[in-house]
Amino acid sequence: MDRIKLPAISVVALLALTSCGLKQSVEIVKPTEFLTETPADTTARFSRLPFRHSWRDPSVNMEDYKNIVVRPVTTKYLREDKWEDSKSEEIPDLKTYEKKTNELARYFTKRLDVAFSDPICIFYKTTDASKPNTAILEVALIEAHYPNPELGPPLDIPVCAFEARVKDAKTGKVIVTVSDRRGPDLHISGDETHFTDNKEICNIWARQLMEGSNREIFATVRREMIKLTPEPQ
Repeated sequence: MDRIKLPAISVVALLALTSCGLKQSVEIVKPTEFLTETPADTTARFSRLPFRHSWRDPSVNMEDYKNIVVRPVTTKYLREDKWEDSKSEEIPDLKTYEKKTNELARYFTKRLDVAFSDPICIFYKTTDASKPNTAILEVALIEAHYPNPELGPPLDIPVCAFEARVKDAKTGKVIVTVSDRRGPDLHISGDETHFTDNKEICNIWARQLMEGSNREIFATVRREMIKLTPEPQ
């Protein structure tokens, strides 16, 4: 996994610098039609999940579902009005931005496929939505900010946002929704400091979406935003 590398500095100093960049990731995003066209309460949130929004139809028992279909991540609801915030020599125009974000969506799809194929997933991953007791996971990548290489972290950091909904395959009824917007994790190891990139953010989300479905193993799904690894002796 590619990561953005910086020389190691003190955590306090680094967090002070990072606060400038983190302002980009704390903005509250207005839900898109991907969520607002559902019956979900988009202000709801479960404390056991690390997402900014999470909702489940209280009349639904998720244990009734045995299979899951993972649809390709869509960029149909992407906030293209924000693309110029990513403008640089590498991303000179909207067409290049869209190409890069479509690549990120495909990567997100691959990581979802891997996560929901894990043996600890409570669902059997399938492509057949006609099977009884099947749920369908749909995910939309709604924002992606790519740091300007001339600035980079901690002044300019990667930021992504997604929305997801789970449907009953037979009825089409939306039974679960989640959404999140975040910047990178910070990993400090030995003499290097890493800010995880957009792909790693999506990779973390893929894993957390799967873990969120397994309450027995993951009573609380956590996220370690700052990880310190002692330097090898």
